[in-house]
Amino acid sequence: MNRIKQCKNKCIFCFIDQLPPGLRDSLYIRDDDVFLSYMHGNFITLTNLSASDIDMIIKSRLEPLHISIHSFDPGIRNILFGNKNNLKAIKFFKRLDDAGIRTNIQIVLVPGLNDSQDLKNTIERLYVEYKYIDSIGVVPVGVTRYNKDKNIRPFRVEEIKQTIALMDRLKKRHEKNLPEIVFLSDEFYILAGKNFPPFESYGKFFQINNGIGKSSDFLNEIKNDLNKILKKNINRGEHAKLLLITSEYGAIVLEKAIYLIMDFLKDPILQRINTPIDIEIVKNNYLGGNVKVTGLLAGADIIESINSLNTELYDLIFIPDSIFNNDGLTIDGINKNEIETVNRKIRLIPEDGKNFLKEIVKNLYKIKLND
Repeated sequence: MNRIKQCKNKCIFCFIDQLPPGLRDSLYIRDDDVFLSYMHGNFITLTNLSASDIDMIIKSRLEPLHISIHSFDPGIRNILFGNKNNLKAIKFFKRLDDAGIRTNIQIVLVPGLNDSQDLKNTIERLYVEYKYIDSIGVVPVGVTRYNKDKNIRPFRVEEIKQTIALMDRLKKRHEKNLPEIVFLSDEFYILAGKNFPPFESYGKFFQINNGIGKSSDFLNEIKNDLNKILKKNINRGEHAKLLLITSEYGAIVLEKAIYLIMDFLKDPILQRINTPIDIEIVKNNYLGGNVKVTGLLAGADIIESINSLNTELYDLIFIPDSIFNNDGLTIDGINKNEIETVNRKIRLIPEDGKNFLKEIVKNLYKIKLND
C-alpha cells in the first residue's frame, strides 16, 4: 500500500472524506496512481505527476488510462479539486493525447458547478481538441450523510432531466463527425424515470465498472439467454416463493428483469400466483444521503431488514454478491458468513444477467439446469 501514489487533491466531492470513521484501512487510501489506472481502470487526475512521469507513460505506452477531468474552467477546477496546482494536469492530458495515448474520461457532475453550460463546454472541448478518447463518462456526485461541504448536494430530478436533454443535443450535433463516445451513468436514467439506452448504443462498454451501461448489459444478458435456458430445461410443476434483497436503484433494474422472465414464461400456474418473486428494498441508512447503489449496501442494514421480515413467506432469500469486496466483506466490514447465517434461507446471487437468470429459474422451479 505504501507504494501507491497518493492523491494530492482535496476534491469537494471526495467519497473518502464522506466515509464514517472506523472502517478498514484500505477504504481510506486516496490512490491517484497511474499504474492502477492502467491495470485496473482506476481514475486518476494527473495532478501528482511530473513531466518525466508523462514521458515514461508515453515511452512505455501505458494505455488506456482512465482520467478524471471534470471541467476545463480554471475557476471551477480550483473549487472542484481544491488544489491550485491542478491546471498542469490539462497540459499533461494534451501531451498524452498528442502522443496517441488512448484514454477514458470521467466527469463527476456537481449541481451548480460543472453542470449545464460548463458541462457543454467541457464535452465540446473534449470532442474538438482530443483525438484519442475512447469514452467520456458522466456520473452524478455521490453525497453521504457524513458530507460536511455545503457546496455539494444531490441532483434534483429536473436537473437530471435537463442533463439528459443536454447530452442528447450534443450527441446529435456531433454525430456526423464523431463516433458516440459520451455516456451518462445509469443513475441518470433511474432518477429521471427513463428507460436505459439500447444495449448497442454503449459500444464496447468502456466504463461499465463506472456504472455506465451496467443495467443495459444485465438486462441484455437475460434477454439473450431466456430462450436458451428456459425452453430446454423447464418442466412446469412445483414453484417456490423467492425474495430478492436489493438497493433503491437496484430495485428498478430487478423489476425490469423479473418482468422479462415472467413475460417469457407465461406459465399458467405462475399466472395464478400473485407474485412468485418479491423485492425487498434496503435503504442505505449506514451511508445515507443519496447513496442508493447496491454495491455500497451495508451488511448491518441488510441484516436489520431481513430480521424485520416474515421470512416464513419465502422459500429462499437472495442477496447480491456485489455487496462484498474481494475479501468477502461489505463496506461496514461484515463478512459473507455473518450474512448467510442470519437466516438459513439466504443465498448469494451473482450480478451478471446470465447467472442471475439461472439462479432465479432453477430455484423458482426447484430444478437442476443443464448448462
